[in-house]
Amino acid sequence: MADYSEFPAVLVERAGEDGSIFIVSINRPDRMNAIDPQSHTQLGRIWRVLDRDDECRVIVLTGAGRAFCAGMDYKRDRGGEAGPIRYSSMRARPGASKLVDYVLEVEKPIISMINGPAIGLGLILALLGDITVASTGAKLGDTHVNVGMTPGDGGVLLLPMLLGMNRAKEMMLTGDLITGEEAARLGLVNHAVSPEELRPFTLAIAEKLASKAPYALKTAKASLNMILRRRALDVLDLSHLYEQLAMRTDDYREGVKALAEKRRPKWTGR
Repeated sequence: MADYSEFPAVLVERAGEDGSIFIVSINRPDRMNAIDPQSHTQLGRIWRVLDRDDECRVIVLTGAGRAFCAGMDYKRDRGGEAGPIRYSSMRARPGASKLVDYVLEVEKPIISMINGPAIGLGLILALLGDITVASTGAKLGDTHVNVGMTPGDGGVLLLPMLLGMNRAKEMMLTGDLITGEEAARLGLVNHAVSPEELRPFTLAIAEKLASKAPYALKTAKASLNMILRRRALDVLDLSHLYEQLAMRTDDYREGVKALAEKRRPKWTGR
């Protein structure tokens, strides 16, 4: 087993009959696993380590505590000026959307075990799983617009493919949350089960995958992910550019401030 001690923001435990199922938990439970710079860096790096670990056959992604991932940690961002605007190819894309690239490159099967809120970037991380299982009461949504932000981390890639264009627009333009049960009904996730069933149900799927021929799984997944990777080239650079521009607006600064102060934002259109 590889050394995962260099990733304190991520917990790794082994499960399954032969220990080949690796449960990877985003580990900031006091912040509902919201992503700060440290956890962002570690989440980006750990995928390649997992993929090279010969003892790992299946990856289960989840969150420590009561949440899957609440998205970007906006309390760390008071809405100040953004850095230089950058345009980049898929291989060198900066920011949250680069995590999409890393996850799509993983050859081993990934199951998302959505134990609680999966919001914004957290929703995208969950939906990047090859199979997704949500707790019935978990809240899911892309809430970028609620803080004056353009969705730039993968929602424009994944939601239209899973929901259809109009439902994806409704979800992303309203910023509303839905339950895991409704997400399964709409096809956003594969399964929704009770909180008590979530872990055993997910691990049963993981055991089934671990029993398959590794090369067959790897190549089937790679072929399917090529569709996503090519579509990512079409949309993610543009959405990320819009996101960077949004971070320079007064409305974004107001949205982040209003979130911290737990009040309704006052938009100015600037």
